[in-house]
Amino acid sequence: MSTKIIAIGIKKYLMDRMNWLDGSVVLLSIYEMIYKALQSGTMNLQGFKTLRLFRTLRVFRVMRVLRALKSMQMIVSVMAKSYMSFIYITMLMFLFIYIFALLCMTIFGATMNFSDGTPRSNYDSMLLSIMTTFQVLTMENW
Repeated sequence: MSTKIIAIGIKKYLMDRMNWLDGSVVLLSIYEMIYKALQSGTMNLQGFKTLRLFRTLRVFRVMRVLRALKSMQMIVSVMAKSYMSFIYITMLMFLFIYIFALLCMTIFGATMNFSDGTPRSNYDSMLLSIMTTFQVLTMENW
């Protein structure tokens, strides 16, 4: 923030409202660090945890780039027009996961009792069955 103020000057810095957002996020972060250092961990800083969410607003600065690039605007508009197709594909995938979770609960339910205990990924309950089916589908931890 200070480097940008030195580079473009205080007047130009204050003209852009995105700089206001960036400056306030930086100043809140500095205040939080100083306050935390002075309190030395004796207080619960739940209020500052909610203020940290303002840091995510800085991501919206990317939207300024989208206005300048025509090709990027075309890509975003095509994605916006085709989002319904993604919703249908996602719903179909969840339907398949649900069907296979039920099938695996029927076949493998309560059969994975080994000498060292039941593995974390099993088909004993519906939630664990869905998670295990998703793990098998994505080939994660297998």
